[in-house]
Amino acid sequence: MNVAFAGTPEFAATILRGLLDSEHEVGLVVSQPDARRGRGRKTARPPVAEAAIEAGVPLRQPACISEVAQEVSAHDVLVVAAYGQILRPDTLYATPHGAYNVHASLLPAYRGAAPIERAIMAGETETGVSIMRMDEGLDTGPVALHRRLQIASDTTGGELTQALAVLGSKAVTQGLSLLASRSLTLTSQDSLKATYAARILVQDTIVRWEKRVKEVHDQVRALAPHIGARAFHPEIDGPIKILRSLISEDRPSRLDAGEIYGGNRRIFVGCGSGALEILELQKPGSRVLDAESFLLGNRLEGHFDL
Repeated sequence: MNVAFAGTPEFAATILRGLLDSEHEVGLVVSQPDARRGRGRKTARPPVAEAAIEAGVPLRQPACISEVAQEVSAHDVLVVAAYGQILRPDTLYATPHGAYNVHASLLPAYRGAAPIERAIMAGETETGVSIMRMDEGLDTGPVALHRRLQIASDTTGGELTQALAVLGSKAVTQGLSLLASRSLTLTSQDSLKATYAARILVQDTIVRWEKRVKEVHDQVRALAPHIGARAFHPEIDGPIKILRSLISEDRPSRLDAGEIYGGNRRIFVGCGSGALEILELQKPGSRVLDAESFLLGNRLEGHFDL
């Protein structure tokens, strides 16, 4: 099939590269405009734009995708993956076969902007990808394919994102082949079973030490490494990012919520029930360090703010 593709981050770039390697032809790529990133605020292309340029595929980066709806309409189908913009009807229905979204959850579960992080934060042990024909609702369209994936107890958000991108790439390629042969079946979602994965806000990143240790651990791994769970200490200016953790079974003694034990090259913090061992962390303005390396040059004692 002749495909127009819309996406922005690395998750979408992985899917785009899979389509480029498939039997289908990608004739147009649409991505968000270049943005300023990092401390130097340098302009950087989105990963999807980089992948399109590398492959020599026509690239458009409009402020609004409707600006290129006419170009999209010259293709058989539009594939969307984490584009980051609501599609209007002029784009949703521009191609003969409509628009299909690669969504990183088993719809109708975790509709919305942050299905990967929210699934891990909720302690889910299984997730997957859905290939959905898009309509004008928020991830409400009929589903063509589900592909399932187990979530290990130590899987991070970054690791799960990459695994789901690879799975989604294979699924959408298969879905397009079924669509081309007129054998793709669509199933309406049961909206009574729908859950919502809201965008991650600053308050979602702050560790609440009074919670159970498993909840804190799930928050840490959900936000690693791209966002980082954040803890505040009265002697440190700015948040400490906690990037890898472990539910401790051998803490040195009972620790109150937020209480820190930093010794013997290890860092433990008390939670509402149980204790968390911090394996990797980052002070403001510093690089990511494992606990042993961090303690060589830093003291960490007392309590984190609750």
